[in-house]
Amino acid sequence: MSSEKTTAAPTNWAPGAQKIDATSIAKPFREEIRTQIQKLKEDGIEAPLLVGLLANSDPAAKKYAEWTGRACKADGIRYELREIDDAIDVENALRDANDDPRVHGIIVYYPIFGQVESFSGESQDDYLRDTVSYKCDVEGLCHEYRSNLYRNKRYVDYPTNSKKCVLPCTALSVVKILESCPSCYDKSKTIGRHMEGQTVTIINRSEIVGRPLAAMLANDGADVYSVDIDSIYLFRGGRLYACDGETPESCVRKSSVVVTGVPTKDYRLPSEWIQPNTTVVNVASFKNVNEDEILQIENVTYIPMVGKVTVAMLERNLMRLFYNFHHPERQMEERKKKESDAALRPTPWYGNALQVYTAIAATAILAMSLAKRK
Repeated sequence: MSSEKTTAAPTNWAPGAQKIDATSIAKPFREEIRTQIQKLKEDGIEAPLLVGLLANSDPAAKKYAEWTGRACKADGIRYELREIDDAIDVENALRDANDDPRVHGIIVYYPIFGQVESFSGESQDDYLRDTVSYKCDVEGLCHEYRSNLYRNKRYVDYPTNSKKCVLPCTALSVVKILESCPSCYDKSKTIGRHMEGQTVTIINRSEIVGRPLAAMLANDGADVYSVDIDSIYLFRGGRLYACDGETPESCVRKSSVVVTGVPTKDYRLPSEWIQPNTTVVNVASFKNVNEDEILQIENVTYIPMVGKVTVAMLERNLMRLFYNFHHPERQMEERKKKESDAALRPTPWYGNALQVYTAIAATAILAMSLAKRK
């Protein structure tokens, strides 16, 4: 682990314990994005436009929106925040953004209907996630991308396989952080086995973080315990198993990686559950662990925040969507393909609908005339 990523260990930390600043993990991804934006400008192509929709007063959502805006401005991406006073208008605003050819990416800052009384309840947020066009979904949370993730399908254009899927950006940020940590990922192994032999516990099963992250790490070969309020499941080898005999403590104690994402300041993971040589990632906006206590555990690696890497993955997803669907060269390819497909289709004997109607009418008149003669 390089010194720029790791906070210098105070003398009261356990031997080998380290705290990692995720900012430096985000840095190379953002540098790559700046290079891509510069290349677009040199080719006379305007930078992609990301639209954010904010319709709540959640402090974490507002902070995320601010981070997104600052990062986009710094990296040359166009960003437009659209604040919506009444949550009932979010769907219309979302559909307007979907249909706007100037918009290349959309992010909705949740929760929305989880905070206010509504006919649909919290499930309305799920409906909104599925309403985002897969061509603009920088969060990777719509049905198209979730379905592909849970089936370990990595492209949206099978069998051509030229357009990689977008992955949920917060879960992806955890993967990139783990890839940079010692002993978590083994890239010498084949794809799908990089985390083979690792046991992971994720405390959270939301559709935004916990569930997609569990699937992603399992797709990379890990055994993943997904812990929520009233149940524990094991993701292994593309299958899901109920774990009636396990407890949160038993899962954490056997894990080499622990990820916490409980969105409340009252939750604390008991430090005594964490074993030496464990990597601990705090995804929640609140600290789910006692930092001082876990840094007393030998060779523990602790990452307290993932927000800046999440924003970098958001930008990375935007660039992938732009090259998949919105780049002028890609749009030209799509037009040519449609023209080619149309040319291969058999030409119908009629020219248009009016000719069909005329032929039917003439046939009917002729039939009636012949019938009268008989």
